[in-house]
Amino acid sequence: MNNLFEKQPVLDHKQLRLLPMEEVHVKDLFDINDPSVWNYMLLQVDTLEKMQNWVHAALTGKVHNQILPYVVQLKETGKIVGTTRIYGLDFQNRSCEIGSTWYAPEFQRSFVNTACKLTLFQFCFEELNMIRVQLKTDERNVRSQKAIERIGAKKEGILRNERILENGYIRNACVYSITAEEWPGVKKGLLEKEKYYETRL
Repeated sequence: MNNLFEKQPVLDHKQLRLLPMEEVHVKDLFDINDPSVWNYMLLQVDTLEKMQNWVHAALTGKVHNQILPYVVQLKETGKIVGTTRIYGLDFQNRSCEIGSTWYAPEFQRSFVNTACKLTLFQFCFEELNMIRVQLKTDERNVRSQKAIERIGAKKEGILRNERILENGYIRNACVYSITAEEWPGVKKGLLEKEKYYETRL
């Protein structure tokens, strides 16, 4: 599967594209950056230099066959409105994780997250043949937990003292997953949500 990292595919949706992240996306991501995005993240990205470092770290993970980082581009305008990534890829056990997802404030709680997650899950389950896709979020981040639950992921429990944030805070993480058996039902729900958003556009 090394070729997957060497030739990371563009993931296509009727309203948006998930483009492989590149260094040229640093400015686009910084332009849509908002301090609230990083409240529960590992670190705070509040300068262009920090955004450069954040993107560079993701691309280094890709070189080491650990991360598939993406930026989210609207087809209609070509605007970059967010970013996400697939990581923790375990091809032997056919599992992975989706995370480090954030969007420009004006696209939060919009069609973008539904479209993005539908596209990612389709790729993971239908192209990579995964049997489990995991998501994690800070135990304090109730908004993120509700968003993950709206997608249809099942909460599995709490990882205590899961990581130490840049500010020294030791966080607990809520763990969610979708399994291959659950994917058809989750996909149906996401497609229904997509239709709902289309009626509002």
